[in-house]
Amino acid sequence: MSEQAEAELRVQQWIQQCVIGLSLCPFAKVPYQADRVRLSICAKTQAREILTELAVELVNLTNQSDQELETTLLVLPDALADFLDFNDFIGLAESLLEDLDHHQQFQLATFHPHYQFADVPADDVGNYTNKAPYPVIQILRESSVSKVVESGDTDAIPERNIQRMQALGVAQLAQLFPWAERP
Repeated sequence: MSEQAEAELRVQQWIQQCVIGLSLCPFAKVPYQADRVRLSICAKTQAREILTELAVELVNLTNQSDQELETTLLVLPDALADFLDFNDFIGLAESLLEDLDHHQQFQLATFHPHYQFADVPADDVGNYTNKAPYPVIQILRESSVSKVVESGDTDAIPERNIQRMQALGVAQLAQLFPWAERP
């Protein structure tokens, strides 16, 4: 199996078992099952090259309706393994959205094997809500996010997800997130 195919498989498993299976994002199941979620495995390693790939994915989303393609996950299996470097890069990615005048059309969500929320200890199980097998930049349509926010109480999702991670325990976390560091 090629590295690209392995990365795609691992991300699909993460989406199915964790994101959808644990209902970390209660809005992910419908577009995923309808094949409106694109996984773009980016083999690039340099920031400029990754930004170019991100720009290509923005154009791809722009050229399709949300009924054709809801969201894209840009997966970086060979780049930005250090979480602080990844965080710094996200600043560049956000700037790209503005430079391309897409900041009102799209927003970014981020996931990383070593994800750590600000002001939270590295071993806090709440960090698992944003841990993925590789660095991932998700491009979300602003219109889709607005619909979700209007449809219900999204403010409770982060706290519910943290409680879910705490309830799982170390053994289940190790099973679901075998590539993550243990709390």
